[in-house]
Amino acid sequence: MEFKHIEYFIKASRFKSMSQAAEAMYISQQALSKCMQNLEAELGCKLFCRTSKGSSLTEEGQYLYDRFLPVIESYYKAQDEALAKLSVQPQKVTIANSPWLFGLLFPDLLFHFKEKYPNIELDLFDRSDTEVLQYVLEDPTHLGLITEPEHWHGRHTHFSAVKTYALQLCLHKDHPLAKRESVSFGDLKDEKFLLLDKRSFYQQIVKEKSEEYGFKANIAYETADIHQLCSLADNNKGVLICVPVTPHNLFHNLTFVPFSDKDMTFSVAFIFQNYDKLSEPAKRFMEFMKKYAME
Repeated sequence: MEFKHIEYFIKASRFKSMSQAAEAMYISQQALSKCMQNLEAELGCKLFCRTSKGSSLTEEGQYLYDRFLPVIESYYKAQDEALAKLSVQPQKVTIANSPWLFGLLFPDLLFHFKEKYPNIELDLFDRSDTEVLQYVLEDPTHLGLITEPEHWHGRHTHFSAVKTYALQLCLHKDHPLAKRESVSFGDLKDEKFLLLDKRSFYQQIVKEKSEEYGFKANIAYETADIHQLCSLADNNKGVLICVPVTPHNLFHNLTFVPFSDKDMTFSVAFIFQNYDKLSEPAKRFMEFMKKYAME
């Protein structure tokens, strides 16, 4: 058994489908499936039970997972310790990212990354979603971190999803819709929208959904400042579409109502042209952030 095949098996075991696992490992689904088939042929047993609902481990697969998981984890730990100890040459990672992303969604991530990899310098610069996309398309070595609806992934570049949230309607607690258990986007036909400005993808989300329900959204105010939008919603000046991790504890009149529309999602994802062209420190940051987001 090759170490790489066991490593792939351990990672694939954590996903419900080979396509999801392949995406997380930056390889093709065909290559991963072939690797798992070869491993099953070598061992003479089935490792995965594949159904229409996804894949799960067989009894033999669970044994292999339990036996080798400590080995793989020990390898990763030794690898990180060796890099921290021996790699004294400073390295730099440049990432274009959506504004407020780290401060709002992952406030401690950068601190913990710096603790673990003190020799890697992070050069982060805030850009709008559209500007991050443009930056990535300029050079195959560029890495971006963007926020967009989950079903938009792959429209323009390769991507690696970090975490997906269900968007919710943020509004004043006395608003009639605040009493609902859920709302559809069509219920917002007569509402005043408070939106992030045109450089974010929120504008496109609202435009697409408005057209789907046959109305034109009334955009009362737009800005790049999410806190200002929350403040306006807190004063009942309109409704805001956002993730429920918005710091609403600062605004005492806000409440959140889930959308019944399944495509109302907000997904944080790395985007890039060619994974193999990215620097090793950039790849290390991607893996660190994805693992951090799952904890």
